[in-house]
Amino acid sequence: MILRIEEYHAKAMNASFRSILLAFFFAGACLSAQTSQAPASKPTVVFVCEHGAAKSVIAAAEFSRIAKQNGLDVQILARGTNPDAEIPAFIREGLKADGLDISNAKPVKVTKDDLNGATKIVSFGPDLGPMLASGVKVADWSATPSVSGNYTAARDYIRKQVEALVKDLKK
Repeated sequence: MILRIEEYHAKAMNASFRSILLAFFFAGACLSAQTSQAPASKPTVVFVCEHGAAKSVIAAAEFSRIAKQNGLDVQILARGTNPDAEIPAFIREGLKADGLDISNAKPVKVTKDDLNGATKIVSFGPDLGPMLASGVKVADWSATPSVSGNYTAARDYIRKQVEALVKDLKK
């Protein structure tokens, strides 16, 4: 009889100990969930040209390709200050020949929200100053050759700039 009481007592102690451990575990998990912050959103890179239909589109497509090759997970926006209705066929065809599909992409007007908190903003010429908070820096790629004059030269220039940008963002 004494042995059974001791076994019962040992089992009860083990059960109580397990219950206490579980309580601490769940309390810790709840506390951790309450104090941890939401994961940061992806870094954002915004490319802006006047019409949102050529340079910014090429840059966004090239950046997407090169970023993926380098394991860089970034949100990429192509925007225009005065967007055209459509992306010209020769831009779509040039990108497609380069293995870059922009499918249903359409030019989009840049907004303050697009620029607010962006990791990197690149302008192909438009003045974005009135849309930016004080002190925000914009990379100036206005020296990019005319896309309508020579798609290949413009694409090569943009690609070189994008490669440097990806390298910089990986640091």
